[in-house]
Amino acid sequence: MLDVLFYEWRRAIGRRKVIVLITISFIFEIAVYLALYLVPSQTVRTYLIPIYPYTWAIGTLLPQDLLLHFLAISIASGSMSEEYEQGTVDFFLTKPITRLQFYIQKWLGSFSLLVVIYVLMVILSLFLSYTLFGVQEYLEYFWITIISVIFSSLVFFCISFSVGEILRRSSLSFIISSFTLIGSILVSDVLLFISFLTNNTSYESIATYLPSWGSTQLPFILLSSSPLSNITQFIDMFPIQGNAWVAVLSIVVYTLIPFVISLYLFSRRDIPKRIS
Repeated sequence: MLDVLFYEWRRAIGRRKVIVLITISFIFEIAVYLALYLVPSQTVRTYLIPIYPYTWAIGTLLPQDLLLHFLAISIASGSMSEEYEQGTVDFFLTKPITRLQFYIQKWLGSFSLLVVIYVLMVILSLFLSYTLFGVQEYLEYFWITIISVIFSSLVFFCISFSVGEILRRSSLSFIISSFTLIGSILVSDVLLFISFLTNNTSYESIATYLPSWGSTQLPFILLSSSPLSNITQFIDMFPIQGNAWVAVLSIVVYTLIPFVISLYLFSRRDIPKRIS
């Protein structure tokens, strides 16, 4: 029953860009902790000492800004599209498996791999935090942080997965999904800057309708009034404020719409032998 799911794991890990992004993510996380630990300036160290007891939150939240979304895109963009390019969709559908089962297992395989990679990054952050900075505090916020980050990653994962199914081209899927992520973030920053210059919050409100808002801001919104607020301000320097439930709704909408569209098309369209 789960053959397609584990097959997807092997396929995704075999992609060079996925391996590169995973490696970069772990190296970046290690580099951040070493930079905090080895900072040479005593003045800077004085400012950093108060956050030592909850540096675990840095490694848990840091991938949320950009790296995790890029990793989601790199995994999901080729999940369906590469099957068409290599002509393996037709092969799988000759087996005792429905289109719905195939699609769902491909989706679950890709997303579960993303979750496992993120969990390994969290474990690494805990290890480095305890090793370099001692006993950690405020761990009661640990699970809400992890769950909110994983939930937030659904947006660009589903967009990329669905574009791959709709266009059936892995390179186009990766480019379009990456452009959507970067473009959405840049437009949000421009709107936030205009809002600051004009003292008009309506520009900031417009940014909440973009797919990047809920997917990048939800964990920070949830932790903004917690003792970890210093960490969230350090990582998310230009926050766009909003309601947590509105952010959840934004994630749900931008996740379900592409998912439903691509699933409908997959169930209705002809399956080619191979797309060159």
